[in-house]
Amino acid sequence: MKQPFVLETLVDFPDDALSCAFPLTPSHLDAMMATLAEQGIGRVIWGYYGDGHGGCLLPDGIDDDPSISFDQNQWGSYARTQKTLGNPLRVATEAAHRHGMELYAYYKPYETGPSMLFAEGSPQAAQWGRLPHIGGSLAWMDPFVAKHPHLRIQRRTDDLHPDVLTVPIHTLRLTKKDATPTRITAEHLQIWTSDHNYRYVRQPVRFAFAETVEPSASEVRDIYGNVLTRQDDPVRVLTLSGLDLRDRYFLVTTDFIDGPGDFENAWDRILSAFDANGQSVPGVYATGTAIWFPEWEDFREGGLCFDTGRGPEAVTLDLPNAASDDREKKGSNAHFVPGQKKVRGIVAFARGRNAYLPGALCETEPEVQAYWLACIREMLDAGVDGIEFREENHSTHTDTPGDYGFNPAVLARIPAGGRDLLADIARVRSDAYTEFLRRAKALIASRNRRMRVNLNVDWFRPAAERPNSRRLAYPANIEFEWKHWVTEGLMDEAMLRVFGKPFAVVFNEDAVAQDMIQTCRGRGIPVTVNRYVWGNPGLLDEFRRVCNDGRFDGFVLYETWAYLGFTAEGGCAIAGPGHVPTTRLAAEVRQTKIQTGAMILAVGHAWRAARSAIPPTSTGCGLTNKTLENS
Repeated sequence: MKQPFVLETLVDFPDDALSCAFPLTPSHLDAMMATLAEQGIGRVIWGYYGDGHGGCLLPDGIDDDPSISFDQNQWGSYARTQKTLGNPLRVATEAAHRHGMELYAYYKPYETGPSMLFAEGSPQAAQWGRLPHIGGSLAWMDPFVAKHPHLRIQRRTDDLHPDVLTVPIHTLRLTKKDATPTRITAEHLQIWTSDHNYRYVRQPVRFAFAETVEPSASEVRDIYGNVLTRQDDPVRVLTLSGLDLRDRYFLVTTDFIDGPGDFENAWDRILSAFDANGQSVPGVYATGTAIWFPEWEDFREGGLCFDTGRGPEAVTLDLPNAASDDREKKGSNAHFVPGQKKVRGIVAFARGRNAYLPGALCETEPEVQAYWLACIREMLDAGVDGIEFREENHSTHTDTPGDYGFNPAVLARIPAGGRDLLADIARVRSDAYTEFLRRAKALIASRNRRMRVNLNVDWFRPAAERPNSRRLAYPANIEFEWKHWVTEGLMDEAMLRVFGKPFAVVFNEDAVAQDMIQTCRGRGIPVTVNRYVWGNPGLLDEFRRVCNDGRFDGFVLYETWAYLGFTAEGGCAIAGPGHVPTTRLAAEVRQTKIQTGAMILAVGHAWRAARSAIPPTSTGCGLTNKTLENS
């Protein structure tokens, strides 16, 4: 029998806690659940971050720092929140139950060490850095990762220059996306260097300069899949030769102080380095797209973040290389408020490649599977009603994902004589992850709880159809065989999740999304739809469409940080003109939060009105056009 439709919301708790200048207490979580219940929400999904074993290691001394944005940066308060609550998941579960709601734990197995990097020479790295990563130190991770860094997903070791860290770099090639003229001449170019990725110094280097037009060796696409260059199309190349660069880190920029610039390409294609024999020197790149602490990514006064996963981002080399509030709000710039991003108009290079992904653990390692299952036991012990799994994460970020997955435990399972190593690796790892889900299902079922799995519409599809922008969020060289999980009975429920693809794929003829829906329905598996709410003016209409579609069993408002706020006295409320609790929000963030709060109130009003108009045992949604208009 079809279950009643459920309105849900997701709490990615670090985002909520990091936005408060005070620790959150059990009273705050009780007020939070009361506020959610008032909107007719029937289930809360709570992000798990090591809640049952003390939480993650983090830079807990960063608190109310005026040099960075206030929102999501109160790390000291978050640390005190972890200590005050002890086990946030347990406290949240008990509060949700008191207010008549279910609570599911939200488990991302690969999310055990987000790619937060402090520059190597910075005081932050010295104080809070825990694991080395090219350019600096990683600072936010589960204690298991800090103790067992060798169990992270590992890179291949057979393809690097033998002297990559020491060989002098003789030649740099700067490649434009096309052959149109450029304003850059030899006199405009600058090279800055650093031994420790901190406070770069301009070097008075001499070099021979040549400008040529050549056919492109390959097609180049940006991170959003747009074609920048077609194979064999002519491109303009600037060659700097006669160099003797020995530093671990260097960057190329220009002396232009105004725009517009013209030398554009994907940043992982715009610069290449060679030794005196013409052999390529591999490295990783930075160009000012740090996700965490972008205010500290400043080559003059700070350091840079390398290998962030945004390698195909299109950049313009000859823009002014200082912060500017009048830049275009496109690409990754859309995620920054004015003045937050401190660098542009550069491309930086660091020798070598990272030996491991930042914090994602390898599913094929027996110790990792044992640890993951221990985490599931912690969630069940907290009293949750179910556990939801998601593979998408922030701990796999790299510009070269296809180079990873070469752990000894993986290679040991590959039979001798194989002809396609990457295919063999993917087979071994895919089987290992499915085996983990199989064991997780048995454990969850033994406690009479439900298991829900995210069907990631963006990624669970043929490789050629995947959005390029989502490469950073998934481990490569592995397939997540969702259809096998369905047919084997590993899923009690399914979550349809869309991020890089348009939300309309839920309703239109996208073959993968429709196959997911039909396959689950054919097996009697309830399907819920996940939707981001931040600044989404179409939210109410999307909610109505999902409700009235007839194929779906719930709708998730993702996430509470976008519309809730807390008070120091222990209260919680939906953001509105009279209640924006974080005190130092940038103006545009404040306004968007108020608008998002208004949309949540509209959804809640429409939902409560619809439910009051139909019998409580009905399986329909009841959200008619008339109800929508009245809301």
